Amino acid sequence: MKNPDHICKDCGSFDLAKLSFNENVDSLISKTKVWKTAIVNASNEEKKIENLLKSDTIKLYKYHFSNQQNKILGKRPFNYNNQFFFDGLVILTDKKNKIYAYEATNFYDGKMSEIIDFVSYLKKENKTAEFKQNKMLGDLSVYQWHSENKILQLVKANEEGSEERIISGVTSVRKSTYVKLNIYDQSFMKNSIERLVQKDINFVIFNEKHYQNF
Repeated sequence: MKNPDHICKDCGSFDLAKLSFNENVDSLISKTKVWKTAIVNASNEEKKIENLLKSDTIKLYKYHFSNQQNKILGKRPFNYNNQFFFDGLVILTDKKNKIYAYEATNFYDGKMSEIIDFVSYLKKENKTAEFKQNKMLGDLSVYQWHSENKILQLVKANEEGSEERIISGVTSVRKSTYVKLNIYDQSFMKNSIERLVQKDINFVIFNEKHYQNF
């Protein structure tokens, strides 16, 4: 079954394992709320579209899908071959909306072992790709798979965190583990897009500069 042409609450879960990078961004965003930013100028600064100046040189666009408390896109709007699910998505494109990369995120409230199982699944699926694993400051683990066609990068917190919420005057504490999956097209490296997002929180490819020394 192919992915839906649109991303919305009633469009079905969007499978990140089926990405072709030829998806039509205008179609994907046409039935839901997104906010758009741009990476501009020599400093590679990120700006909201409404704050752009005529003098700004646009290099890349980012499309952010919001899904706070599952109200906009519903539950589990993004999945990876039904092995793991994500709540948020950001798409990175060039000025003509050619897709370079996707970022999916989740503050996962299930068991840590289920995240480890997903890492094991990715290892098996990408067994022919070059594999790298490291730890970063902030108690995060990074897993990367480099192949000719794409790069996968999974970042996960090593410890469960907690978040306090107040809804209708009632305070609750939700425990969760941060998980982030990036999928980069080969053109991301070929066109030297990596250097434009070295300081970008969504699309940086982590390297030795970010890792702890053990």
